[in-house]
Amino acid sequence: MKTPTTTFLSILLLVIPTWARGRPVERAIKIMNESGRRVEIHWIHPDTGELVLQSTPDVLNGASFALNSFVGHSFEVNELPAKRTGVCAGENNECRVDYFTVNDKDDQIIFIREGIIVEHLDSHAIADKSAADLLLECKSNAKNQLLSSTSDPTSILDDMTSCVQKGIAK
Repeated sequence: MKTPTTTFLSILLLVIPTWARGRPVERAIKIMNESGRRVEIHWIHPDTGELVLQSTPDVLNGASFALNSFVGHSFEVNELPAKRTGVCAGENNECRVDYFTVNDKDDQIIFIREGIIVEHLDSHAIADKSAADLLLECKSNAKNQLLSSTSDPTSILDDMTSCVQKGIAK
């Protein structure tokens, strides 16, 4: 029989892990199917390995699918056979599979690419890629100026600094 004390303790045990981490463990993720095929998304039960269908019934090519989940939850992406032919596009007509796990970052986007290859991006990965692309562009501009030998090193450094500042301001 549950008493008010045991009910309170049960609720407290559910809340403490989220509170102790300092931020919630829930994550909204977006799945983008760019594979050219229909797919299903299954949550993988961490204790039993049971696959629990999340996409009802499937995610069509070109479609997106929003899902609320938790940090550490793992998912399996399964290619489905073509409706017309009844076969998958994998080797020997086998249906292809890939996996992803929800991380602790915000703004997670799961891309299902051609070949049923999962690319998992989040706000940090997107920012890192943007910064790397910006640096590559500014570095290329500086290198071209060095090769033209019409600019002095101070001017090239100033131009590179300006390039980075403008890129960050975008």
